[in-house]
Amino acid sequence: MSPAAGQPADAPPPLWLQDLRWLLLSPPLLATAPGTFSAPVFEFTAAERAQIERWLADPATAALPEPSPLTADGTRRVPLGRWCERLIEHFLRHGPTHRLVAANLPMRNVAAPGSDHTTAGEIDFLLTDAAGRPWHWELAVKYFLCHAAGDTAQAADFIGPDGAETLASKLDKLFGRQLAHRPPEPFSLAPNGEPWQSAALTRGWMFYRHGRPPPTCPLLAPAHLRGWWLPFEALGGFAAERGSAGFRLLDRADWLGATRASAVLPPAEAAAALKAQWQRTRPPGARRWPSALMLAELDEVGVERSRGFVLPCA
Repeated sequence: MSPAAGQPADAPPPLWLQDLRWLLLSPPLLATAPGTFSAPVFEFTAAERAQIERWLADPATAALPEPSPLTADGTRRVPLGRWCERLIEHFLRHGPTHRLVAANLPMRNVAAPGSDHTTAGEIDFLLTDAAGRPWHWELAVKYFLCHAAGDTAQAADFIGPDGAETLASKLDKLFGRQLAHRPPEPFSLAPNGEPWQSAALTRGWMFYRHGRPPPTCPLLAPAHLRGWWLPFEALGGFAAERGSAGFRLLDRADWLGATRASAVLPPAEAAAALKAQWQRTRPPGARRWPSALMLAELDEVGVERSRGFVLPCA
């Protein structure tokens, strides 16, 4: 097969396709064991994953239009969560295994027939699989720092980088509200007349205190992605202990897949960059500021070895 139009044969996939690969093929964040939650956590079958791999590698896929336009410098115009939703919608429109029925379907608070008042929420995706089974997906892409002191952790021990959300509050929202929504007309039933099967599509990372064994938590998928966190004053010791060649400060737009920029910051420069970032005004997407910031630890040639969060300095 020939390269996508306008790309050299050895060109890397477009950034949106790299992010979509991560969303589709990285491990689920939450446990997929039946009965763990009030609705299942969705997992692609081995056959579906193989189909997705082939589709992602097809030059015709890279030639598809961007799911959402990027700015001239390559950054996105939408928040990370909305970007992820647009990528999954793009997959459901063009991918090989599932087909979109509706996306971002608003749920209205209706006071009387024919009235249309405030929005009570929205349904992320209604779709069907290759066998015609109807699904209602809610997408959750999350990053939490584990603050448990013992060898086991509860949902409340996982706290977001800005301290505004916990895994406990997210689970309550996801399974108690979002997945409990019933689609309004004309989507109350699937095209084949069956009810929709609700499922959570979960991705993300959990970050554990460096230097301590990660506690276990039955709510999390055994193979979930793991990183580290540490206070700012411990960064120098971390770099020396691990022989880190350098770091890269990751914007929220780079939290999905592997890091992409070529610049590598030595540990002292990375520390200075963190301080400078915290001294700026609150960036978009941060509900509390200053918040923990994500670093990618790099090897000598700039390949990511690990990633983690650094807590604000005192």
